[in-house]
Amino acid sequence: MSNQSIATIRQTEEQAAVLRRVAEEKAAEMRAKVKAEGEAHIAEVKHNTEALLAAELRTMRERAAALEAKKKQEAIAEAAALEESARGRLEEAASMIVWEIIEQCQ
Repeated sequence: MSNQSIATIRQTEEQAAVLRRVAEEKAAEMRAKVKAEGEAHIAEVKHNTEALLAAELRTMRERAAALEAKKKQEAIAEAAALEESARGRLEEAASMIVWEIIEQCQ
């Protein structure tokens, strides 16, 4: 081989090495950029998910409180109805007790 051919080969190899280093640097930059974008996306999704879950939890708590209040009102109304029914039979019960005592004493 001639000196000219050897010089051309070396120059080509040097250019290839430079191009390879540039490509590796560019790939590293691209990886870093994609990684940063991915981490930002993960953080955004996490934030949005936490906000959505917090809203759902608030809604569930509100519904539970409303259901509790409704059931409490129903229980109070049922207790009042039972009390009213019992009061209506109080005289009858007292009379039955008195007559039972009278019968036992005879």
